[in-house]
Amino acid sequence: MKKYIFVVFVVVLFSCQQEKIPPSEDSTEAIKAIVVGETYAYMEKDYQKWASYWDHGSDVLRLDVSKAGFAQKKGWDESGGKLELFFKENPEPITSTFENSNYLIFYDVNLAWVAFDQTWTSFGGDKTVAKATATLVKKANAWKIVSYTAIQYETGNQNVDTLGRE
Repeated sequence: MKKYIFVVFVVVLFSCQQEKIPPSEDSTEAIKAIVVGETYAYMEKDYQKWASYWDHGSDVLRLDVSKAGFAQKKGWDESGGKLELFFKENPEPITSTFENSNYLIFYDVNLAWVAFDQTWTSFGGDKTVAKATATLVKKANAWKIVSYTAIQYETGNQNVDTLGRE
């Protein structure tokens, strides 16, 4: 009898485990589209569109590291809310182009993390490169960015590996 109860217990235990589902192409493409869409909206200086990609909570975090220095802002009011005035005062769209590559995406039902390389090219041909990461949460069936980090580095430095990726 004890053997029977043990077998039933093991069967029930394993049947309650969540099935590990490999990332679907649709989900990874949707996450990429959010990262790209957010950047395009920023370039267009379309505050409403840009803000729609972000969560507006107090835990939102933005970190930028570049030649200009280090900037970290926490909370939507500090990190995103203040950009509305900046966009109004500087309405000219950004004319550079960008390309994201080397994506690394992990996600579950309501949480996603994406890392990627981003190359910007100015109208004059100058290049700026960065390693970037974004964390997204799903709220009301829509992905929202809660954290974004961008670390710029010299284009000639081929050994930069800020994320330990291959």
